Amino acid sequence: MTATPLHHRPALLVFLLAAVLVFAFQGTRSLWDPDEGRFTNVALTMLDSGDFISLYRHPETFHFTKPPVTYWAIAASVAAFGWNEWAARLPNALAFLAVVALLLRMGRHFAPHRPWLPALVYATLPVPLLAAHVVTTDTLLAATTTLAFACYAIARFESRPAFVLGMWAAFGLAFMTKGPPALLGLAGVLLFHRLQPGGPRLFPPLGLLLFAVVGFTWYGIVVQRHEGLLGYFLGYEVVARIATATHDRHPEWWGGLYVYGLTLGLGLLPWWPWALASARRIGLRWRDAEAPTRLLLCWIGVALVVFMLAKSRLPLYVLPLFAPLALLMGRALQDMPIRKARTAIIAAIAAFVIGIKVLASYKQEVAEALPPRIGDKLALHKDGRIWAEGLARLGVARPTEVCFVEDAARYSLHLYTGAAIQRVVFDGDPASRPLSDSYFDDLLVDDLKESGVEQRVYVMRPWAEARFTAVADAGGWRAVQLGTIRDRVVYRLERTTP
Repeated sequence: MTATPLHHRPALLVFLLAAVLVFAFQGTRSLWDPDEGRFTNVALTMLDSGDFISLYRHPETFHFTKPPVTYWAIAASVAAFGWNEWAARLPNALAFLAVVALLLRMGRHFAPHRPWLPALVYATLPVPLLAAHVVTTDTLLAATTTLAFACYAIARFESRPAFVLGMWAAFGLAFMTKGPPALLGLAGVLLFHRLQPGGPRLFPPLGLLLFAVVGFTWYGIVVQRHEGLLGYFLGYEVVARIATATHDRHPEWWGGLYVYGLTLGLGLLPWWPWALASARRIGLRWRDAEAPTRLLLCWIGVALVVFMLAKSRLPLYVLPLFAPLALLMGRALQDMPIRKARTAIIAAIAAFVIGIKVLASYKQEVAEALPPRIGDKLALHKDGRIWAEGLARLGVARPTEVCFVEDAARYSLHLYTGAAIQRVVFDGDPASRPLSDSYFDDLLVDDLKESGVEQRVYVMRPWAEARFTAVADAGGWRAVQLGTIRDRVVYRLERTTP
């Protein structure tokens, strides 16, 4: 057997370390609502219906808040490996490893003395590791935008212009993963290309065609299929997120400093203080910087400006910037001696992340061990497995549908019970519901007129019981209380009239 070349061994070790860190306890923790439950539920609804184009959170309600790549990935994983948490999170773990692999490939251009160092930086950063443990679009977006960045870097620094085609295809895939935020990296590339003349032809017709086909084909189909969807995409998902406080995600003028300051300040530990101390070696000032540094500064700078100006701000929005930041820090630290003390700090941060994953996996046991006033704050009501176990104890382990009455739906139950999840309300105007992501799926009075009511269960807070039983009685149903799950009451219905 041929021995592994010495210069390949560090890269292999970094990749193996990344795999261990990202797969540790990846399937142990149950799904948490709202985000993990919502993303997984839409993917499972695809498998139930066989419709992989239109996006539904329930057969009666569209859910077009994100493009389909994440849902497709989850659906494919669950279909291949079963209805379990590990399969739901597998696409994120693979996306995380894809970023590590791409950084190993790009390291020769950005940290030639230690080409494996940017990948090691990324593999041990808390935020990317923890983000890969949560079902969202952001880790997949980080992988697709990093792929686009890698293709441009190879085209530029290795004089291989064909890779520009790969860049455009990758940006199309990124656009299919999360929409307009995917193009912030493209804006950074365009700015760099403008300020740093030279390199490959950036707008080959075939590349633009690939971008259009990959990035816009699905949009074209669903806009044709569903009247009004284009207005929803442009108005609610683009303009409202950028220019208004509609989504109520830290829209204050200082919101970006708070959200992204904490995310980057804590999420880049322990590397950023060391890199900042060594920054003079790479010259962060534009006039002193070499081309690779300038490219990174353009990528990061353009995106940060937009994130700070947009009114919708959440920590994981900046996750795609962790790859270029890892390259920038690896470039600054490529000549740094890695002493035992620094190795111990890196190991401590990695162990801390694993510890968080362990504690999250056993949140119920942790809550029971804590004083009640503290344990009650761990939001066990968002744990899908606890809800599924509660339903099983009440004798309804496999309902056809779980209806939450005037309450937030626990969409994670779809994975554990196979049931459709629905939010019903007492009052509302179905005709005025928005095209996507309505706050309710059906009126209770209308829901009771459908077939299969006997196989459903209804979950509500105690204050809703009296009105629920009255509406059921008026519709010819008798409400039978099955018991409680935490502070919610669970009912099924029996027909009282022919």
